[in-house]
Amino acid sequence: MISIRRYLRRVLLFSVTLITAIAALWSYHDTRDQINELFDAELAQTTRTMVALYFEYRGDQGRTSDDLIADLQMQPVMVPDNATDAPTPLGHPYEKKLGFQIWDDDGHALLGMRTPGVLDTLIPVPGYAQTAGDHHDWRTFTLYDEVHGVWASAAQRDDVRDELTWQIALRNLMPPVIGVLLIALLIPFVIARGFSPLLRISRQITARRPSYLEPIDGSEAPEEIRGMVEALNGLFGRLAETLEKERRFTANAAHELRTPLAAIKVHAQNLASDTAEERSQRGARSIINGVDRMTRVVEQLLTLSRLESGEGMNRQMVGLNRLGRELQRDMQPLVERRGIHFTQEIPDALQIRSYENGLYVLLRNLLDNALRYTPEEGEVRLRMWQTGDRLHIEIADSGPGIAVAERERVFERFVRLAGQQTSGSGLGLSIVQELAERLGGEIRLDQTSLPVESGLSVHVTLPLA
Repeated sequence: MISIRRYLRRVLLFSVTLITAIAALWSYHDTRDQINELFDAELAQTTRTMVALYFEYRGDQGRTSDDLIADLQMQPVMVPDNATDAPTPLGHPYEKKLGFQIWDDDGHALLGMRTPGVLDTLIPVPGYAQTAGDHHDWRTFTLYDEVHGVWASAAQRDDVRDELTWQIALRNLMPPVIGVLLIALLIPFVIARGFSPLLRISRQITARRPSYLEPIDGSEAPEEIRGMVEALNGLFGRLAETLEKERRFTANAAHELRTPLAAIKVHAQNLASDTAEERSQRGARSIINGVDRMTRVVEQLLTLSRLESGEGMNRQMVGLNRLGRELQRDMQPLVERRGIHFTQEIPDALQIRSYENGLYVLLRNLLDNALRYTPEEGEVRLRMWQTGDRLHIEIADSGPGIAVAERERVFERFVRLAGQQTSGSGLGLSIVQELAERLGGEIRLDQTSLPVESGLSVHVTLPLA
């Protein structure tokens, strides 16, 4: 499942980075264009200034071109190399990346300062041009003075422009890069803060017990999900009302049935004691057995009703050895009547923080099932032990067992397996599973751990605290 928060973080960060990169690329090309225009204008201006100064100097001195050539010998730029491109008392290393030259109409050099390999010959075409030097390309501007009949050229190496463009672009790029980094840090915080009301509502719903159907606190719900919160609260209200009606009906029906069942049993017992006829006594015993089955169903329905309403579910420290003695006492009549060999293995100091009533009902239902389905003179064992923070409970019997394929079905309400001779309602294991879930545990059915041919082991795992 996709997380909206992660999706927003990825999309926003990608979008901001992409937009910043496009803006930086556009800024770089725009800066390069502006620098090229500036330097092209500077080349043209330098060329015109150089021509004007040349003829002004020649006119002031009254000298010919030959005299000027003798006075102003053309020399290459003699500036020492400097790795940092910093200026020195002798000049600036960038002077090696600049040059100028003046020629007459015949192509004779009159005056110039140049880097070897550049402007060695006349460029007889006015305007801008790209010229290849020894190791670099050069940008040149050539001007022809028709009045005096001279050519003048100025040149600038391309890497001067590239270096300046990169420096300006990098300095312009630093604020957006820092901004992207700050936005990358800010986006998760803003998204987390924006989603915090939604997460609080989600935690409210997740932490709810099945029986807790009170309305969700939607006071901090964003406008976008307020309708959903109101719809959920309406659903919880309808569910609570429906469940309450069902619980009341189950409890009332069970209570209403207990009194007539008890009366029927008393009358059947009186009939059995008053008559000596075998046939009448058998009928009375059948009535008594039917009433007992119905009474057991009523008791289990009442137990389910209490579970669904949460009655008696208060956590406290429970001594399991004491609980085992209470179960032994309550189940002793059934143990003696069926002649079952019933044993317990519970450490004296073993305790659990849980719901005592719920734990008692769980164990009583499991023991009642084991004692009823185990043949007379059979064996039933209750065993408890601790591993880490978990309590393990095992009730093993020597009864007929349950086929592997049927072990999931027996937890459904009112399901009884075919071929069973023992009377029952099919509610016992449903109650046990409901209780195990409410106690935070798990339940599974296995082959019996007793040294017998057939049987069943019910294994319950519960948290100790």
